[in-house]
Amino acid sequence: MSARRAVTEPGATAGFDHGAAAVAAWRSLRDACLRDDGETLVVTERAGGTRLAPVWPVSQVLSAAIDLAVLTGDDRDARSIAAGLERYRRGAGYTPRRGNRRRYYDDNAWIGLDLVRLAVLSGDDSRRHRARALVDLIAEGQDADGGVRWAEGRRSRHTCATAPAAQLALQLSAVEPDPGLEAFAGRGLDWLDRTLARGPLYADHVEGGTTDETLWTYNQGSVVGAKLQLHLVTGDPAALSQAMATARASLARFDDEAIWRHPPVFNAIWLRNLSALDAATPVPGLRERIDTYLDRAWTTGRDDDGLFTAGGIGAYDGTPAIDHAGVVQLFALRA
Repeated sequence: MSARRAVTEPGATAGFDHGAAAVAAWRSLRDACLRDDGETLVVTERAGGTRLAPVWPVSQVLSAAIDLAVLTGDDRDARSIAAGLERYRRGAGYTPRRGNRRRYYDDNAWIGLDLVRLAVLSGDDSRRHRARALVDLIAEGQDADGGVRWAEGRRSRHTCATAPAAQLALQLSAVEPDPGLEAFAGRGLDWLDRTLARGPLYADHVEGGTTDETLWTYNQGSVVGAKLQLHLVTGDPAALSQAMATARASLARFDDEAIWRHPPVFNAIWLRNLSALDAATPVPGLRERIDTYLDRAWTTGRDDDGLFTAGGIGAYDGTPAIDHAGVVQLFALRA
């Protein structure tokens, strides 16, 4: 029986087996874009290729593997992919590709969030300590006004670096209280509110005197996640209200067609964080929006290899691993 036929086809949402879909989709990704080099699993840039994917896609494949491990209880793939990150390591952080010198602060924030989840899953505190070292690296990229730069040697300051870095710092402080981590996060969130907030939504980045006003789903989700974590750590009710305002505004801003055109990995980060908020206080319409997207992805978004590249579904850069990983994350989270 094929992986596709092994999963209940969508009809009524209540009858769809999201867990089986997540497992089947992971198998398609593993067959196409992961290979065992004898020691670890490595992520390739293209299906059947040999060129390694950059570290940002690897972080999202790792995130999908962690979600599968939570679902199935088998964390072997997640641990193997995490071990493979050492190929990209330079000093305390990770570079986009082996041999690169410049480290991107957003890449390292995404990896840090993965490592914290993997530490919880595995009980291995060394992964949490590794994540703490990443915050120290990212702090080197925080300007005095609070914004976190995109990369070493760059002046642009981004929502996609500042918000997940704040979320990571607050997650670590939730485990082991650290006023320094909380101050780092607070500076970043204050800067976002002063500089890139557009009502309850957030623009992409600022460089020099120019602001990129693009509204991406993942930036809204990252801010929601950071504000929610601030509330959980400090008890600040305003942070929870702000997270809900951004969640509601983003659901109103991005209709089903807009979500379909966004890269799936962006949607996964967005909807993951809104789902975490929903667990604390209900977010109206969230589950229906996720189900509509996943039903469409399953029925029209899969190509002949089972990868989510068909039907006009959005794409990050035309390489399948990162976007397919985003859909796997959402199926697993929904399950």
